[in-house]
Amino acid sequence: MLIGSIVYSLVALAFLLATAYCRPLVNYYPWGKAAASLGFLLVALCRFSGSAQAWGLLLCLFLCAAGDVLLGLANAHAGFFSRFFSAGAVCFVLAHAGFCLLFGFTSGWRPSQFLLPVCLVGAAALAARDKHRFRLRRMASPALFYSFFVGLMCAQSVSYALHTGVWLAAVGGILFLISDCVLLFLYFYYKKRRAFRALNLITYYLGMLCLALVV
Repeated sequence: MLIGSIVYSLVALAFLLATAYCRPLVNYYPWGKAAASLGFLLVALCRFSGSAQAWGLLLCLFLCAAGDVLLGLANAHAGFFSRFFSAGAVCFVLAHAGFCLLFGFTSGWRPSQFLLPVCLVGAAALAARDKHRFRLRRMASPALFYSFFVGLMCAQSVSYALHTGVWLAAVGGILFLISDCVLLFLYFYYKKRRAFRALNLITYYLGMLCLALVV
């Protein structure tokens, strides 16, 4: 069952990439996102142990799935500054906060874990000020808030892996961070590059697959 869910997840990712780059399939992009999100949820359900941490991780994964579908709708129909996009970002912030709490409960909290999120907030602030290259507009302030949580989630996932030996958590957190960094260039950079979308999708869904296997 687990192997079948992983295979389905990878096939769904391939279909999503097709909808992102093949013009006749472009209207199926939100459906492709939903199918790919269903993939990592199925993997998580196959791994589900029933513990309190497993319930928490599953909730975070559901929040990610909801946020991803909302971003897909924003990308296909409503635009990057729509309510769909804002609602999707809120879902992801809640998911990141949940991951931080869950990983931090096991590995603890240390001042060094805040170095990465602070650096990311600084990088986001520089991007917001560079109006010639980045067009964040009213998303500038939310971007600072979001950068902190995605950075803290990545730092906590690595700390959790060091503490427990579950390295899939660290891989998932790092890939998640990479996908969000690419997202900045995909949505808000002045010069769009088609390769950004594939890099964002591949790193995000593989990262989610790793986190689903931690459940």
